[in-house]
Amino acid sequence: MALELIVVTPTGEALSEEVEQVVLPGEAGDFGVLESHERFLTPLKLGPMQLIRSSGSEWAVLSSGFAEVDGSRVVVLVDSCVLATELDREASEARRVEAVDALASLPDAEENAGERARLAALIARAELELDVVAR
Repeated sequence: MALELIVVTPTGEALSEEVEQVVLPGEAGDFGVLESHERFLTPLKLGPMQLIRSSGSEWAVLSSGFAEVDGSRVVVLVDSCVLATELDREASEARRVEAVDALASLPDAEENAGERARLAALIARAELELDVVAR
């Protein structure tokens, strides 16, 4: 049994292949999809995506977006999708350290709330990349 998985980003189709199962980071929690799954549309959060094939699993980092499931196909619309094999562990760690240091040195003033949120998002993304690379 096969499930068609299509991942689309603003720059075009990032991934299109058949998988046995896909696990996605839903807003309400991670969920798996197999062939013949009930139709639904759901928001996604920043998180890991697991592609399961007969030959094994592969992981990717997804940004937030949406997933549409229709039984034989899953279409994922996100800002970015990066396969674990495309991630650079050292670069992710360097971005994490830089963002942590910048956040620690940022004054707690109200006018820095936007910058604090941006840095926290950078840290979360870098930590997710490190987690996915380690899988």
